[in-house]
Amino acid sequence: MKVIGIACSPLARSSSRQAVEAFLKGAAEAGWETELIQLNDLKGCIGCQGCKKDGAGMCVLQDDLTAYFERLPEADAVVMGAGNYMSWPMGQAWTFMNRHYCLTTGGMERSCKIQAGKKLFALFAQGSPDEEQYRKNYEAVCQPFANWGFQVGPPVVLTRAAAEEKLEEIYQMGKAL
Repeated sequence: MKVIGIACSPLARSSSRQAVEAFLKGAAEAGWETELIQLNDLKGCIGCQGCKKDGAGMCVLQDDLTAYFERLPEADAVVMGAGNYMSWPMGQAWTFMNRHYCLTTGGMERSCKIQAGKKLFALFAQGSPDEEQYRKNYEAVCQPFANWGFQVGPPVVLTRAAAEEKLEEIYQMGKAL
């Protein structure tokens, strides 16, 4: 049982990274193997189609997602944390989502290179105290994962006003995995 944590914010002590760490701590205490991948060096999909060639693995770009794509086939769950910049999930979250294009095979069948059923937990940090204010924006970045066969739960929103309580809730989510 393995869960991969993705910290989209390059800030070492960002609220979204703290949320991912809380989730992973709970999962580790429940017996899960955990790994945190910090996205500092992240390239956007360049449409090179290298991932679609016969025998191609995952994305051919080499950056912080290389280790993630190597481990993803064996993972049972992924937890992603991202901040809210200008009312939307930060750019690294969108780039992370877009790079999953490599999961689809070419041709008319459009199958997925990994087994369906992996869980995706999406954690978003925002300054606004209204958890619902940007929820549709968070759901938009998560929706494509469902198309790739992930089981996507509702996004969890961490606000500055209720950070302590929400971090405990997120830790318990990881522990209940």
